[in-house]
Amino acid sequence: MTILSLRSQDFEISQRVEEFQNVIAAITKVDFVPDDPRSFTSETSIGVMQDLVVGYGRHSASTAVRTANHAADTDDNVMFHIPLAGSCSIEQRGGERTELRSGLVYADPGEVPGVLRFHGEPTEGFYVSVPRVHLSTATLGLNAMLRGTAPLTPQWRLFFNYTRSLHQELAMLAPVEAAQCATHVQDLALMALGATREAAEVAAGRGVRVARLKAIKVDVERQLTSPELTADGVARRHGISPRYLRSLFEAEGTSFGDFVATRRLALAHRLLSDPRNLGSSIAGIAMSAGFGDLSWFNTRFRRVYGMTPKDVRALASLR
Repeated sequence: MTILSLRSQDFEISQRVEEFQNVIAAITKVDFVPDDPRSFTSETSIGVMQDLVVGYGRHSASTAVRTANHAADTDDNVMFHIPLAGSCSIEQRGGERTELRSGLVYADPGEVPGVLRFHGEPTEGFYVSVPRVHLSTATLGLNAMLRGTAPLTPQWRLFFNYTRSLHQELAMLAPVEAAQCATHVQDLALMALGATREAAEVAAGRGVRVARLKAIKVDVERQLTSPELTADGVARRHGISPRYLRSLFEAEGTSFGDFVATRRLALAHRLLSDPRNLGSSIAGIAMSAGFGDLSWFNTRFRRVYGMTPKDVRALASLR
């Protein structure tokens, strides 16, 4: 597992463009040509795993050229481009010029020469490169999409959100954990492309469930203090049944209710431990953390932390 970061501004101004071009060509297999060498800026962050590459790029007006030699030197991968901001276009041999914008995903066969043009300042994008062998069960969907765009459907958003989160956390993951995440990404790509039914069922038991549960947990954190936080409400927002939502938590050996209670208890503990909240009552803090039953809160809190809310408050007063 390798993490690479490259910024044009880190190079000496007098040789910035030339040195940046040499490094970026070796890493990404493209020639970078800025519109204005004097004002050119570029920032790239790449995570490289055995079966996956994830990256982020932010560029001023410029052109990235994948020559025939570069294309011949690449592995048999498919790169999915997800534009984030700005304007860019891509044209590959055998395809038409395609405008890329936020809300779309482009499937780029890595072995095909082409030109990627960044129009605005800045243009931002995220990309994911997956070995084609791992997409074989979705060949029909992939072939239909190559050198073209597709809208960011819920399936593609799951793919994008999970891979971007992986990119941000990759440095903190052990190699075996990163490998597991790479498998999840491949599964999510299969689902988005429309894999065979058998492969889709396998993927649904791995990557899709992981990404779905992650999104639900983020939603719970956002709604944590709301008295309206319920399994039915969360399921409705995510377009799934309450039964399926509960099964996601059960697969982790817990329940939706226990997860919510644990997160609310953690919030209450933080509030009680903060000396700035000494003027607030314990009952008020419990209510602000989403608890409606003070007796149940006190019992559960002591069971989890081995001390009462009053004990935690007393420790905070000594700081």
